[in-house]
Order: sequence, then structure tokens, then C-alpha cells
Amino acid sequence: MAVQIKLWEFLDRQVRSYTMGDSSSVRIETAQELFTSVCYVLEINLGNPSTLKSILDWDLDCRFAEGIKAIEQKIQTTQRLWQAACLSAQRIENISLRTTLKSIGSFPKRYFYRDFAHEISCDIDYQLCHPVSEALLGVDYIIEYLRRILIEQDFLRRFDPALCIRLLDAYCPDYKGLLINLYEPIATNAIGLALIDSDTLKLDISSQEQERIAAILEPPPRGAGDQCIAICHILRLFHPGNPPVCRSAISSPAGRGIVSAHSHRAFCRESRRCLSVLPIATPIEILRLQWASARLAMSS
Repeated sequence: MAVQIKLWEFLDRQVRSYTMGDSSSVRIETAQELFTSVCYVLEINLGNPSTLKSILDWDLDCRFAEGIKAIEQKIQTTQRLWQAACLSAQRIENISLRTTLKSIGSFPKRYFYRDFAHEISCDIDYQLCHPVSEALLGVDYIIEYLRRILIEQDFLRRFDPALCIRLLDAYCPDYKGLLINLYEPIATNAIGLALIDSDTLKLDISSQEQERIAAILEPPPRGAGDQCIAICHILRLFHPGNPPVCRSAISSPAGRGIVSAHSHRAFCRESRRCLSVLPIATPIEILRLQWASARLAMSS
């Protein structure tokens, strides 16, 4: 009860600040948003009893001021990340990526962090391969989103832009206009080529290479699934707790189709699990995959 009283008294001061002293009354919806913002700035987890108990010992005004200062520093971080993301995204055109970055560019001006710090004051349409957790709020969400954009773009810049565009055009002819992730099909083909010890940089999967991938994936001999998972573990590409997030297929820019339906589904299941952690780990590592070494490590 004492914690609630302390928080409500602080919220009352925030309401007066929001109304510039004209009133201590606002709509219920506005009060709820202001309270959510206060909890975000103060880093209060209402579901954690130990945190609630510690509030009694806090100087909320001092802690709130420190939280605001931390947010201002994070805003500067978003500007640096945004500038880097804009530079990295110039190689391959995609409308949703361009408009999303343009909107994030105005985030510092539209972000009323003293009253609504938890809000994400921009329009984000571009879909990441591995989405940012909705548990992140405000500037923290933007920072993580930009960080993942940079990781995906850093991966893409390792490839010849012409080859990437050729593959994307085969994967989705309107890749510039539709809400697709540019990284997924490139990474999927690179994984497929790495699986057969082929050149990951060429991206094109020939008919013969499709057959070799199919031979690995279908029909799977007993224990082959465990072997594939073990290789993924060795290469730090797999985490069983991550949900599937990738929709890619093993595409051939030359228009030679994909592997058989069963192999395609099997590969997608494995590639989804691999791709789901690449933006968190370091996706450029796929260019340095040494599958022979991995298999040797398995057999030793």
C-alpha cells in the first residue's frame, strides 16, 4: 500500500507537469500512458515483488531525472545507428526499408520522452528476419531494431550486389515494393551452399547443387537430423528455443526451380532455426563456415 501511495503521488506530479500545472486531472487513457512511461523511465517491473519493495527506498525524483538523462544518451545512440543504417541500406532498393529509416530519422523530434518515454514514435514497416521483442519499449526498441538492421545489412554487403538483386528478383520480382526481408533469401541460399561446401558468395544454386542438397536432406538416414543439429551447434547457428521466423526457400536465380517439396520443407525447417539466431549472433560468420572442420570435430 505504501508503494502504491508513493507511486500515485509521483504520478500526480507528472500529470501536473504534463498539463503544465493547469490541472491534476486527465483522461484515464492518458493517465495510464503517463504511468507506463513513469515505470519505463524508473525501470520498474510491476511483476517483480523485490523491485516494488525497493521503491520505498528510492528518491523517485532523482531516479526519474537519471532515467531521463539515460534516455537522452540513448537517443544520441539511435542517431549514430540510424546514420550507419542509412548508409548501409543504399546498395539494394526496398521501399519499406527506405520509408522505415526515413521515419526513424525523425524519431528524436517526435519522441516526447518526458511524458511518453515508452512509445515508439515512428512508423516501422520493414520486417526483420528476427523481429525485435515486443517487451522492449521506446528508445530501447529503436536501438535494437537499428542494431539488427545493421547486422543484416553487414551480411548483405559481403555479397556482390548484382548477385543479390538477381536472387531477390527470382525470389520475389517485386522485392522493391513488397514487405519482404532482403536478408532472408540471401542467407538461406548461402546456408544451402555452405552445406555442400560450395562457394557461398556466388549465391546461385545449380541443378546439380540442388541435387546434392536434396541428397543431404532427403531421404534422411537415421541419425542425419541429429548430425545436422550437431553441426549447427558447432557453428553456433542453432538455438532450439528460438521460434521459426524465416519464410525463405532454396532459390535458384537462374530459374531452375528448387529442390523437391519434401527437401524444401526440411531445409526450410533447418534454415529457419539457423536464421532465427543469426541477427543475434554474427551472420557474417556464415561466409567463414568450415563444414569440413565441423564434421571432423563431430567425428573426433
